[in-house]
Amino acid sequence: MRKVVLQLHVTLDGFADGKYRIVPDFGEPYWKELDQVMARTGAADVDTILLGRGTYREWAGYWPKALEDPDLPAGAREAARFFNTTPKYVFSRSLKSADWEHSTIVRGDIGTAIARLKRRPGKNLLVPGGVRFPRALIEKNLVDEYLLTLMPMVMGHGPYRLFGEHARPRNLRLIDSHTFRNGALFLRYEPARG
Repeated sequence: MRKVVLQLHVTLDGFADGKYRIVPDFGEPYWKELDQVMARTGAADVDTILLGRGTYREWAGYWPKALEDPDLPAGAREAARFFNTTPKYVFSRSLKSADWEHSTIVRGDIGTAIARLKRRPGKNLLVPGGVRFPRALIEKNLVDEYLLTLMPMVMGHGPYRLFGEHARPRNLRLIDSHTFRNGALFLRYEPARG
């Protein structure tokens, strides 16, 4: 059965990408190294993207035009091609339309919709950003794998903590890790069973 794979950059104090950009400009070498780690671990074995409304709006405004930028780095070009051509399911009660190519709005119960997507044939389902939507998936125990890149920084404050103040305790099992040359850590977890 397909897995729901959450991929986020997180600070040492638990803040994830959101209003504050936590991924400094490490340049092309970092992104190439991240791509290599994702390929080596099989973490890039996905064919469907799951997004919340906020991330969808932000990304739909950027990725469709990204390839027009002649200065776009090679790694970002690959990301643009992937995000633009991969089926996307946008979970929202208020979004009126999803005009970005290959996008479908999903309404109703998140758990039911994701169970239906997981039963379909195909590769894994990637949740590649945001905070509110991933947090909702975590709270409902719908994440099968966590791909967290722990950034070498502390935010100190902000509204986008991945595991919220009222998060339930949960145990995770480390299944892979990698230390980047810039000091970031790639951590691959799955929920501990039993």
